[in-house]
Amino acid sequence: MPYSENAELTEYYYMIREQTGDVMLVVTTVTNDPKYLREPFIITSHFKKQAGNDGWKPTPCSAKW
Repeated sequence: MPYSENAELTEYYYMIREQTGDVMLVVTTVTNDPKYLREPFIITSHFKKQAGNDGWKPTPCSAKW
């Protein structure tokens, strides 16, 4: 998306605990740009915290020559 020097990006972070006990991270991004946008461009993403370390298996970085 094109943007001008007057563009403003604001992010909001919310941690929500649902009645089931699940923990959710909600990230809302609001872009305002009077040159290219008639109204704010808003994107919201939801992330559910996994129990334990499931899905988290980091490995060291390696350089390939």
